[in-house]
Amino acid sequence: MRLATFVSAAALLIVTGAIGLAQSVNYDFDKGTDFSKFKTYTWVRGTVVADALNHSRVVSAIDAQLAAKGLRQVEMGAKPDLLVAYHASFSRDLQISGFSSGFGPYRFGGNQTGMARTEKTLNGTLAVDLVNAGTNTIVWRGMASKDVDVNADPAKRDRNINRAAERLFKNYPPSR
Repeated sequence: MRLATFVSAAALLIVTGAIGLAQSVNYDFDKGTDFSKFKTYTWVRGTVVADALNHSRVVSAIDAQLAAKGLRQVEMGAKPDLLVAYHASFSRDLQISGFSSGFGPYRFGGNQTGMARTEKTLNGTLAVDLVNAGTNTIVWRGMASKDVDVNADPAKRDRNINRAAERLFKNYPPSR
């Protein structure tokens, strides 16, 4: 019985840890918009990442996804159909994990041990807004959130940002 409880607790911790590392993605859009009319876009300033290298990664990843969806980037003077902006934000969290094992009834002897560990995590959120340039209204917004690996090498950062952009634009154009 104790072994079964231990195995169940260990499985729960592993699944919970995996969910904590998963990327959360959602999107919203204006149901009255005909997305087939949008062919061109240009960038406008949002709340960008202060680090120039990561800013460039984010812009390149979004550009690649928009190109894959058939949109072409133009200069502002060329009267684009869409204005694109991204917003990045970060928050610090504290993750607490615990474990206990042993035998014997609660509070009465036996051999019981326990351990708790805390870890500071950094959570990043990337939001992308597509704005109808003619009406100046947001017609589509995608958001992705994930714990950020601050020790990631450049290749892993590229992969993570590209994966976030892919997942964001998976539902663009939206189906009604």
